[in-house]
Amino acid sequence: MWTWQFELNDILTTLTIVGVVAGAGYRLLIIPLLQQLDSQRMQDNLIFQEKWGVLTDTLKDLKDEIKLSRAERIKAESKQVLLSAKVEALEVRVDDIKEELHEHTAKAH
Repeated sequence: MWTWQFELNDILTTLTIVGVVAGAGYRLLIIPLLQQLDSQRMQDNLIFQEKWGVLTDTLKDLKDEIKLSRAERIKAESKQVLLSAKVEALEVRVDDIKEELHEHTAKAH
């Protein structure tokens, strides 16, 4: 009958083999994977920062365009008010001239 009998040398040899395999696995598999993940994370951070900068610049441009648009709209509205006032003044003047013309033609007849 076969029994489990371990000596200290067997245990140390097994632990050494497991340690070497684990160390090699860590060095050959885990470290490159961690380095690749770190590299991807750094690249993602750079891309994110670049996109964030583009978004910030776009936001600044949009704010400037809104300010310009608002200024142009205010300028156009004030110009329209000025032109409306001039048209009203011309209408009043035309009405005065019409009245003077009617009075003049009425006196002439």
